[in-house]
Amino acid sequence: MWAIAGADFGAELELVELPEPEAGPNELKVRLFAASVNPFDRKVVDGMLRGSGEHRFPLVPGTDGAGEVVGSGERIFGTFFHRPVGVGTYAEYVTVPAGNALAPLPEDLDPAVAAALPTAGMTALQLVESLGSAESVLIIGPNGGVGSFAVQIARAAGKRVIPVGRGDSPVEADALIDLVSADRSSFEANARYAPLAFNTNYVSSDPAQNFGMKGSRETLVRLASMVQAGDLSVPIARRVPLREATDVFAGHGPGKTVIIM
Repeated sequence: MWAIAGADFGAELELVELPEPEAGPNELKVRLFAASVNPFDRKVVDGMLRGSGEHRFPLVPGTDGAGEVVGSGERIFGTFFHRPVGVGTYAEYVTVPAGNALAPLPEDLDPAVAAALPTAGMTALQLVESLGSAESVLIIGPNGGVGSFAVQIARAAGKRVIPVGRGDSPVEADALIDLVSADRSSFEANARYAPLAFNTNYVSSDPAQNFGMKGSRETLVRLASMVQAGDLSVPIARRVPLREATDVFAGHGPGKTVIIM
């Protein structure tokens, strides 16, 4: 099969030919239709999980995807990350534990759209739900995958959304979703504008401010239903054929990048 992979930590992505993976016990083998690109994927290639367990090289990144289960023909989408690290979705085939967050891929849902939903969509939905009864929310970084979903979901929930770009001056709000600040000082400077604050980039000393996405089949079904109903638009900025996808970590503005198999 063809895949996009890095030869070592920090290496540039290359087009490589690899053996098709074989599913083990309680795993599914999936022929992928599409895979979306997340910031986490680049961090994995750069060695973010270097000390946390086995890695396979060439390291194939990729967490989210949509495809067809080999053998049954069932169409699914969801999150495919599992150990060992490096057997991800930037490939024509992938294996995934059956217990991962996976859901049926509706026939009328574009596989590229479905592939762009899981990590960013579930993160945004759970962040907004974490705000409870807050009537207004300041969203720092509203144009990325999580940010664009969070803006739409918060507005659909009846909240007043105040989108703020990197470097803009925040204003007061009931709650804050910070998708940009990478260190404590910048987050705390922004958090003073809202009593309820969440940051997705680092662990705060205040447990109430920490956020960890918990994926589930039910959440994926909800997101797909929102897209089908026209209540959620998936911002795909770029669709790239797999064999031309070695530059998918390069910046290409707002919206999601999706690899098409």
